[in-house]
Amino acid sequence: MVVETCLARGGNLSRVMAAEHQDPDGFDVHQIRGTIHSLLGSDGDATVAARAIQLFAPGVPQIYYVGLLAGENDQASADRTGDGREINRHNFARDEIQAARHRSVVQRLERLIRLRNSHPAFDGVFASHLTDRGRIRLAWTAGDDAIAVEVDVRNPFAEVELTDGRGAYERFLL
Repeated sequence: MVVETCLARGGNLSRVMAAEHQDPDGFDVHQIRGTIHSLLGSDGDATVAARAIQLFAPGVPQIYYVGLLAGENDQASADRTGDGREINRHNFARDEIQAARHRSVVQRLERLIRLRNSHPAFDGVFASHLTDRGRIRLAWTAGDDAIAVEVDVRNPFAEVELTDGRGAYERFLL
């Protein structure tokens, strides 16, 4: 189902070529290639929700610039080079970057990244759970600092709740 959805949204595949490395049931997909934004149906809310999960998960998150700019699949580049990986490697011109930065989805992603890079709770303890509404909640706490995101992947949205050591509280939709 995931593979078919991604293909329907313009993605392409790399396949496991060696039979000994293929799944016994014949599944041979090694990688689904395409931009996150395109594979999520070019839905800004879905893109932000997916990135919120990525940025709130433990570890050091990495976002390629095409993802930061909510880039679309570049099928022309993949066709021109014959390399399916080029679909998510669009080379943005300066004016394309400036235009992308004015889009709501990109501004929301930038805000999310700034939070991840600056809020002190991300140096603390991580916890996650499913809420009684079927959403995932990812939370970090460090002393009096806390930040959490609640994400609904069925009806994509992400809501952040944070406090800081000075007692400030804020809650907002991304």
